[in-house]
Amino acid sequence: MRKKILILALFLLTAVLLSGCVGSTVWPGLSASGDVAYLANTSAVHAIDVKSGQELWKHTGEGGGFLNTNPSLYVTTPVLTEDGLMIVLDSGNKHIIYAVDTKDINQDEKTPNVAWKFTGSDGHWIAPPLIIGNRLFAPNSDGNVYVLDMQDGQSNKEAIKVIELPSNPGEPGRLWAQPVTDGERLFVTSLDHSLYAINLETYDILWHDDLGGAILSSPVLASDGMLYVGSFAKKMERFDPVTGQHDSVLDAQGWIWSTPVVEGDNLYFSDVEGYFYSYNTKEGRLNWDPIQPDNVSPEKAITASPLLLDGRILVAVESGDIYSISPEGQASLWHQGPDKGKIYTTLVSAGGYVLVAYTESDYYLIALDQDGDKKWTFPAGK
Repeated sequence: MRKKILILALFLLTAVLLSGCVGSTVWPGLSASGDVAYLANTSAVHAIDVKSGQELWKHTGEGGGFLNTNPSLYVTTPVLTEDGLMIVLDSGNKHIIYAVDTKDINQDEKTPNVAWKFTGSDGHWIAPPLIIGNRLFAPNSDGNVYVLDMQDGQSNKEAIKVIELPSNPGEPGRLWAQPVTDGERLFVTSLDHSLYAINLETYDILWHDDLGGAILSSPVLASDGMLYVGSFAKKMERFDPVTGQHDSVLDAQGWIWSTPVVEGDNLYFSDVEGYFYSYNTKEGRLNWDPIQPDNVSPEKAITASPLLLDGRILVAVESGDIYSISPEGQASLWHQGPDKGKIYTTLVSAGGYVLVAYTESDYYLIALDQDGDKKWTFPAGK
């Protein structure tokens, strides 16, 4: 049953992207820098003061208004550059990447001014881009990775490169996850079951492999120098980043949806059946048997990555509840979610708080203290 519901969620998201309808439920993107949180929540990207929960500004894009037949859709995690540019992706039918200047705010309208924008793709933007030096690597649902000059985006035509990734016959070439780099190679995952390694200088594809299931998450580089990635084939795979040689290190109970988190020799990840895993990459074994933090609720799937916080692991379950897991694998309820509201987005730690983005709730965002108690909600008073 959980698979059917999550497949439906995938189809729903795809339908929303193709139709541009922002009335449907999709999960938001969330990031933070310093004491400011950035929430991409359907019709707008909000900048929110972490201490107070007050909105500082918001970006709504172009052509807004009640009669707009082509609304913007913001669901992708915003990415902040070192010099204060916020990379915002419109996942609707406008196909726009914005670089908005968080240091240049129109005080009358409380909106950031746009430094540049890119409109050179016909596909949808889902994956957060990766910034390497002065280059922006932006995977698109059309199966291409667009390489932009961070200085001016589209205006410098010669700086725009397109890395075309071949898709498997009969499979979509959609790229929905942020790339990862080891400094020499770029690693990109795809819904068509593929993991690609790309040379960062020549943009040549060095190797690629089929994992046997769709990949919605990013790979991670672990302390052993290997690349780990999970898929809907219910397996955690280990790759040599240089040669592409790989083996399966673990069979999961269900689809692996989220990106694993690395801490020392430990790799933490989960699946849509609600199981949580702790794998020791050095010793090649599980630290403890997989646990189900929520083994009662029918909405026990875990699609968000875990958050490591002060010696504990916080795991958000689809039902809206958050569990704390000790290094020994003991789970306890840390925060009970609202009566209505689900979590699909990874938790973010900022300003001493844990930020949680909810869907289908009366509020979009909640800030929790170190004990899991509510400090504020956005919008306020909800």
